[in-house]
This record gives sequence, C-alpha cells and structure tokens, in this order.
Amino acid sequence: LPFFYNVWKTAKYGKPVGVDDPWGFSRSLEWATSCPPPRHNFVSLPKIRSESPAFDLHHPEIAALEAGR
Repeated sequence: LPFFYNVWKTAKYGKPVGVDDPWGFSRSLEWATSCPPPRHNFVSLPKIRSESPAFDLHHPEIAALEAGR
C-alpha cells in the first residue's frame, strides 16, 4: 500500500524535472543525455577517458584539475 500511495502522490503533486542533471555532479553516462532522452541517446559513441564521463563533460574545468594531479 505505501508504494501505491507514493505513486499516486507523485503523479498528482510531483514537479517535472527541469534540468537534464538534477544532481549537478553526476558521473555516469545516463546523465549526459537530455531529459527526456531522444530516440537515440548519442549521435556517435562517446569516448570514455575516465571513470566519470558525464562529470567530465559537464564540468571540464574541474576534470582538468583532477587530471593534472
């Protein structure tokens, strides 16, 4: 029952997500695409150069500092 109450309350009162990355510092590729995602997420396969590709994409200045360590 708590599950159905939560689904109902979210459907009735929940706010739609306004940004692609609501966390701001997410690290995995599912946060690198738009919300809602298009039919194809990426035009070409992204090159993975670290273990945090979405973070590197959205925050290149911080990624450069971490790479320079």
